[in-house]
Amino acid sequence: MRTLAGIAVAVLALASAHAAPLGDADKAQIDAVILADTDDASFDAAFQCPEALESADARTDAFERYLTWAHLRHPDWNFKKRLDVRTGLLRRHGCTATLANVSASAQPAFALKP
Repeated sequence: MRTLAGIAVAVLALASAHAAPLGDADKAQIDAVILADTDDASFDAAFQCPEALESADARTDAFERYLTWAHLRHPDWNFKKRLDVRTGLLRRHGCTATLANVSASAQPAFALKP
């Protein structure tokens, strides 16, 4: 019996060592399936302020996840609605640094000609 258990452990160890790692495309598909099944309250509960994330890449990834979630769960939302909901999440979670950055950049991108 001990030998059989040892063989089983060896087989499992070899199988896990040779399993192909998930690529970025696989991870994105899995993430999309999870996001499509995430209701509003769950997304809100898991939301993190961008300033709490460790890097610019993590902030970009979180924003892209928000856009994917909004598109999958609320295909009827237009751009303004998605922006309003995102701003609401930032306010509700007290993301003061991000809100300050948004306010500071609220100037028109292009100067209006008189």
